[in-house]
Amino acid sequence: MSGTGPGMGARPARHDTGGTGPPGGTGPPGGADVAAITDDLRAFLASATGRDELLHIPPGTALFGQAVGLDSLTGTLLLREIQRRFGVDVAGEDLNLDSLATLGTLAAFVAQRARPGGGP
Repeated sequence: MSGTGPGMGARPARHDTGGTGPPGGTGPPGGADVAAITDDLRAFLASATGRDELLHIPPGTALFGQAVGLDSLTGTLLLREIQRRFGVDVAGEDLNLDSLATLGTLAAFVAQRARPGGGP
């Protein structure tokens, strides 16, 4: 995998499933697998924060709550990584940033808008 820098550790590239996956874990046709995106986001958060326990957080976990505790820098890195990997500009498409409420809301938002094959 190319790209190095803060939070750019190795992680499985499972988001490119073309809308297939376990029942209830898929987005719309042409979208990406929500479960795979959730796993990717967990891996990024764990790597960016140095907290391996984030690899196991449930989808309902608040991103800005005590469990994850995103700060503005890590949040910005997360949004940049989502745009790079999935071609989704969360801040540009969700002006209220409601999609950042929980890990699950963010994964669902990305899955609905992800371009097949990833980035721009």
